Amino acid sequence: MNRSNGQRIVGTQQDERGIALLAVLMVVCLLTLLGMTSMHLAGQEVVGASVLQEERLAHHAAESAVDVAMGWFHDPSLVPQEVGTTWFRKRFVTAQGDPSYFDAQGRAQFVGTVTQPDLVFDAANPQHDYLLNDPQTGWFKSLKGLAKILKLRVYGATRPGLLCTVEVTAGAGHAARVTKTVSVEFGAYTVPALHAPLQSGALGHQLGESSLGVVFAHWGEMIVRGPAQFPKPSEVPVKSALAPVTGQAYGEMGQRIDRWLNIKIGGEARFAQLPAEAWPDVPLNVQAHQEPIPGVQVDQWEYEALKRMAMQFGQWYGIDRDGLLYPGGVIQPGLGRPASEVFASKGPGDHRGLVFVDTLDGMPPRLDNLGSIVLDQDYAEGIFIVNAHVFWKAGPAGRAVPALSPPPEDQPSLGARIPVQLSGIHLQGVLYAAGDVRYAGHVKVYGGVVAQGTIADGTNGSDTLEVWYNHDLREGFVQGLPLVFVAPGSWQAKL
Repeated sequence: MNRSNGQRIVGTQQDERGIALLAVLMVVCLLTLLGMTSMHLAGQEVVGASVLQEERLAHHAAESAVDVAMGWFHDPSLVPQEVGTTWFRKRFVTAQGDPSYFDAQGRAQFVGTVTQPDLVFDAANPQHDYLLNDPQTGWFKSLKGLAKILKLRVYGATRPGLLCTVEVTAGAGHAARVTKTVSVEFGAYTVPALHAPLQSGALGHQLGESSLGVVFAHWGEMIVRGPAQFPKPSEVPVKSALAPVTGQAYGEMGQRIDRWLNIKIGGEARFAQLPAEAWPDVPLNVQAHQEPIPGVQVDQWEYEALKRMAMQFGQWYGIDRDGLLYPGGVIQPGLGRPASEVFASKGPGDHRGLVFVDTLDGMPPRLDNLGSIVLDQDYAEGIFIVNAHVFWKAGPAGRAVPALSPPPEDQPSLGARIPVQLSGIHLQGVLYAAGDVRYAGHVKVYGGVVAQGTIADGTNGSDTLEVWYNHDLREGFVQGLPLVFVAPGSWQAKL
């Protein structure tokens, strides 16, 4: 009996051990399955995270390429030689003689389609791949190998009134396995051109005054609607195709000559108190009595349009009768700033953008609503639209700035322009004044100066205003004013 019971107890213990072992094996199997599942899911998450990261890289690369293409419109020097500047230059001319992206019927110069674009670069072509993605010289080398541009196309816009469509496909990951395509349409602003570096309603003091300042331009025309006063003819620069292209002021030259200088005067030209007819040897590039035939025209930069542009992406200032400026056009006591403080730049590259100074009453300029400002900063860089009179005192030093001469008439390409260094420059950009501009000291400008009123010496008649023309202004490339913009609602991400 006891033996039988003992055998049963041993069997029971063995059964329990078997069950326990089975349970342990099942738990081990379950844990193994859970571990394998977790590892698989973790691997999938890593792959998914990697793919997501690559998608983001490809998308951002495509967006960056669109930004680069937009830069080609704004700065001809950025356009790769292989692209050709003709695609991004304004190829039509308006009735006013300004360059335009649109013809007289409003049709844009980009007319291609998705299947037949105006411009296409495809990385499937080894030569194009080198241009797009070479890490040393490629157009998109800034991507640093994180992604590559697979295709860039530019063709006509789908909506009337817009300029073009820019479509970019970018890839990221191993062998660019993840791709993203971004398509965006550009519109174009109507940016005014500046056809001559010096323009005014009159030049010099009222006829009969003894003091004479010196106002001359380099590399372009001087246009005066009314009368103009000059020193004696021997001091007037002569136009010559043999003139060297340097950064010298006329006073530093042994012989005052320039390749591009013409002086067109609507009224009478006087030299040191005598009319031009009384002087022998008046330079042939001085052309007086041009009104009414053939006529002279000073560029008219439209008040309302420039005011809207300043409100949108520039700086807009109201002015009080003391010549203080107020941001946003609201005159508030104690918040006014001197104009020289608003205009001043630390140095080349510190661009103030578009600065618009309004009239006293915020209405289009008239003779009775123009304030007055004083400029005495050492250096300014920007586009300054001043609906006031200006008294401009030259700073003590100015800045050295790099410049490009205009191209020869028979070689309009960017490569034909000669780089020079200009020293002592006080303004790089444009000063456009609705009133008079009076200067003191030797004021030097790279860009343009326009006064609807008179440009004259503001002191004792021994001072100088000298302007070197930035030829980009003729093409409507005005730094601080965007040429193109992304059309609202046109940005699309394609699969």
